Amino acid sequence: MPDIRDLRHDALVLAVELFSRAPQENYDEGRAVTQAAGEFTLWLTAPAVTLTVGTPVVAEEANPAHYLPLKRGADMAVSLLDTQQATYPAPSETDSKGIPVTGDTITITEDSAGAVVALTVNPDDSAVFAAVAPGSAQVSWTDGTLSFTDTITVTAGAAAELVVGEPVIADEPAAAPPVTPPAP
Repeated sequence: MPDIRDLRHDALVLAVELFSRAPQENYDEGRAVTQAAGEFTLWLTAPAVTLTVGTPVVAEEANPAHYLPLKRGADMAVSLLDTQQATYPAPSETDSKGIPVTGDTITITEDSAGAVVALTVNPDDSAVFAAVAPGSAQVSWTDGTLSFTDTITVTAGAAAELVVGEPVIADEPAAAPPVTPPAP
């Protein structure tokens, strides 16, 4: 986060530049510049009020460039097979005026400790959740105040191979002798 003194300086420079281009008569320029600098400072230091994470892209782990249709279950959880991954775009924040806010540290986590999905955060702040094993995991983004959460449900895919071992031959027990009913 930028130092507040630097932001105040930038706001004052903007205000002076604004009023130097359009000088007015019969008003207190000092007060006008100071008031404008205060408004600019509020604008420059506005806190984030919205944290947005876009829709993930699903792909096979073996071929991440080939996107698959996104599937969400009845509970709106992202549905993956155990050979797939979901890539979420970098999160963004905006202030109450819709202006992008930068400088906040956004932390990305998942609650399965790597048992259901493995998290990789890329240099561009996108996040890849690779399926590990069947189950559900909550994935979250937070800046300490705002947060976004999604659920990823992993199900087992089709069998990749069928292994047949050596046949087991066992002696069968001898058949019991036939029972003859008693004569009448």
